[in-house]
Amino acid sequence: MTERPDELRGGLAAIFAHPDDESFTCGGALALAHDAGRVTRLLVVTRGEAGTADGSFDEAVGDAREEELRCAAGVLGLDEVTLLEGYADGGIADQPFARLVDEIAGWLSARRPDAVITFGPHGVTGNPDHVVVGSATRWAVERLAESGIAPHALYVVAPVFGAAARGLDLSPEEGAATHRIDVTEVAGRRIAALACHASQPDAAAEADELRETLDRDGVMYEGYTRVRPIVPAPHPAFDTRLV
Repeated sequence: MTERPDELRGGLAAIFAHPDDESFTCGGALALAHDAGRVTRLLVVTRGEAGTADGSFDEAVGDAREEELRCAAGVLGLDEVTLLEGYADGGIADQPFARLVDEIAGWLSARRPDAVITFGPHGVTGNPDHVVVGSATRWAVERLAESGIAPHALYVVAPVFGAAARGLDLSPEEGAATHRIDVTEVAGRRIAALACHASQPDAAAEADELRETLDRDGVMYEGYTRVRPIVPAPHPAFDTRLV
């Protein structure tokens, strides 16, 4: 699946492994960028065919999750969604890493986003697909830098603002955000985007937790760490914009 107005360049891009990764991680930032008039786009490496109760592979589940991704993209206001071909859910590491880097670099070079969001070293949850996609994205950006066309900034998801982070084995990059984005004004859309992924019980659980957070605190944040260019530590204050 790919939908791209050819004339659009720049803006904010996200690169993830599965349908629903975008809604779990950066749905608020994408919605805010869209509302600010920035181009928003998403590259997803698999169709999520292993998103079954027992983790078995099911093409019908992949079909359903592709439709769910379209639903979430519409809620968030994405200008483009691209699904790569040839990568099985749960098996990205079984394919040549160099090929994935090539495909991501080609996708980025054709679109020239100003900033890119992806997974950090632990992929938030430790999922191997997350880890490989995050690593391949960073390699792709470094390759583009050698050609002088790298994005201005590369961010990894740092889910430190919320109770769920306490149970995660986060890397230093993922556990110490440089950017705290207030997504309160688009919180309803972030929750609605999660609801689009109805085949995934953990999406419903995350939506419930976000509602509880909003009811309790009256504010919702997303966290990111800028890894290129590197922000020196300690960072004196959170930045509040990605692009």
